[in-house]
Amino acid sequence: MDAKAYGSLSERVWELLREAPAPHLRGVIMHLDTVAMLCELIGLKRGLDAGICRSAGLLHDVWLFSHMPMDVETHRQHGYIGSEFAKDLLTANGGYSDGEIEIICRMIYNHNDKGEIHDEYSETLKDADSLQHYLNGSEYDKRYNYGGRDRKVLDEFMIDVK
Repeated sequence: MDAKAYGSLSERVWELLREAPAPHLRGVIMHLDTVAMLCELIGLKRGLDAGICRSAGLLHDVWLFSHMPMDVETHRQHGYIGSEFAKDLLTANGGYSDGEIEIICRMIYNHNDKGEIHDEYSETLKDADSLQHYLNGSEYDKRYNYGGRDRKVLDEFMIDVK
């Protein structure tokens, strides 16, 4: 991707969210920004393309938050639906190759399936999302079981949390 691609993508995401019915907009923005940064950091540690990881982290829940509220079944499928939404955003944004778009969309598509193992990029987004929820520590986040992904990433970075 070119140097300006992420900046313009980020601006478009914030425009979309300002128009969205998502409650708690501050928390939404914090979640997306934090997952983007964690995904980039974890990706760097694993030798992956940092820009791809950061872009996927930014986009992974944009469709979800821009279509709230929704029924439980739709929420369960937001990664699948969101990957198509992300593809449209990335294509319209420009600056991303077809290969980069394919990887980012695959990461978003797979991110809900925390109990399954996918490719290294998808695993990085799942781990970043799980770690953000763990670090957030809200009662809402504690209801989810991320299968030890949070602990796995902390161990990978040699961070001992009691």
